[in-house]
Amino acid sequence: MAFQKMFYQVHQAIAQRKQAEKALKKLNEELETRVAERTAQLTQANAEIVALNERLKAENEHLLEIAQMKTDFLSTVSHELRTPLTSVLGFAKLIDKKLKEVVFPAVNTENRKTQRAVKQVGNNIDIIVSEGERLTALINDVLDIAKMEAGKVEWKREPLSIEGVMEHAIAATSALFQSKGLVLKKDLAVELPKITGDRDRLIQVMINLISNAVKFTPQGSVTCKTHKTDNQITITVIDTGIGIAPENRPKIFDKFRQIGDTLTDKPTGTGLGLPICKQIVEHHGGQIWVESELGKGSSFSFTLPIASQVNKGLKTLNINTLLQQLQVPVSSNYSSTQKSQKTILVVDDDPHIRTLLTQELEAQGYQICEAEDGLQAIKQAKQSKPDLIVMDVMMPQMNGFDAAAVLKNDPQTLNIPIIILSIVEDQERGYKLGVDRYLSKPINTEVLLRDIDLLLSQGTSKKEVLVVDEDVSTVRLLTKVLQAQGYSVTEAFNGKEFQEKVTSVLPDLIIANADFWQQSDLLKTLRFEKGMENVLFILLAGKGVGN
Repeated sequence: MAFQKMFYQVHQAIAQRKQAEKALKKLNEELETRVAERTAQLTQANAEIVALNERLKAENEHLLEIAQMKTDFLSTVSHELRTPLTSVLGFAKLIDKKLKEVVFPAVNTENRKTQRAVKQVGNNIDIIVSEGERLTALINDVLDIAKMEAGKVEWKREPLSIEGVMEHAIAATSALFQSKGLVLKKDLAVELPKITGDRDRLIQVMINLISNAVKFTPQGSVTCKTHKTDNQITITVIDTGIGIAPENRPKIFDKFRQIGDTLTDKPTGTGLGLPICKQIVEHHGGQIWVESELGKGSSFSFTLPIASQVNKGLKTLNINTLLQQLQVPVSSNYSSTQKSQKTILVVDDDPHIRTLLTQELEAQGYQICEAEDGLQAIKQAKQSKPDLIVMDVMMPQMNGFDAAAVLKNDPQTLNIPIIILSIVEDQERGYKLGVDRYLSKPINTEVLLRDIDLLLSQGTSKKEVLVVDEDVSTVRLLTKVLQAQGYSVTEAFNGKEFQEKVTSVLPDLIIANADFWQQSDLLKTLRFEKGMENVLFILLAGKGVGN
């Protein structure tokens, strides 16, 4: 009995074990099935995520491509507009000049109808010029934002004072206050530390903010304020104008955004002024914002970080002033007879631009020859040996940059001064090739004629500069700046080096520390004993640049 009972128990245990194994096997199979299903689901989900990521990536690339196409389109259209605008504005100014200098004085009549007609014609021409200049400003805004988004802006970095930026902007906008009868108030902190940045761009920000304040302030005042907080300077422009509605404030720095009812308030700009300001300020490591109350006015503020370490040798060196000194015309009484003996080669693929330049230059007494592309320019330069070349960049066959490179590397033509006059703003490339001036279209006739007079008075393309200063950092900075402007620079760090190099280099320009000259009679010696009476000397004074 005991054996049977034990056998039964063993048999039952075996059966239970088999049943448990069967149940376990079934459970494992179920788990494997569930794992397989889950794995399949995860695989499918992962595949969907990968596909979604690919779609998102493709969409993002497409959006970036569209954004780039938009930027390229804006840039291209703006450039294309500037070419005919150069002709329209240039000829309008030329007509205005001829009418006022020649035609109107000759119309000597007592007939009131004729007098009214003469006055009306003059006023109409003034409107054409004024609107042309306004259109130029709008196009420049579009080009600015396009270049900034494409990362193609040539930023300058130099120590500068915010006081100088403020005073320049205030002076440039003073006429706006007079025309509207507004009061300008200044609350400028004294002895602010220097900042590092692009002076022209920061002036652009200030002019834009002040102009906007005047535009939207029917009566009252505009206040320009500066103050220092911790490691930054805050600049604020406050007006007592119409203010900005709360719902519009977040959009104020959006591109092409015109605030207000465009049916009742006609926009006077592109809606790009403030976005450009934002780009400039943020590039300098600052922030810009607005505070406003509808009907009471607005306050636009931006910050700029203080230059943490400004080299002692840079503190008194105003690079902008130096570059301006380099372009100041030497005193010359260029007679019409002398000008008639000078030949200028005008190079542009647009016949209207060539006609405009030819008329302007012939009116000054110059002899003119023309070329319509870079290849013709090189051929003409070698054949006719012009005294100066005015050349466009964007031309068929060979562009202006390539033509300039050939001319500046040919012994027959390397000393012919070249002025680039183009809608393409790539000054750095031009100066590296050796061009003497780089001007932008539309043409500023006064600047063009001034630079032509200066370059022709020098006789040849002036490029050799000797820089002397005991401070190594100052010399290095000047060398970098001047080389970027196309000059060939020789360095000297003491009197002995200077005397050795001045006779071997025979420079066209000498830049030196004023203290260096005070300690010696070298200036007099060079002027009268070494035959360098025609060399331009620029002295770096203790607090700026002296001539």
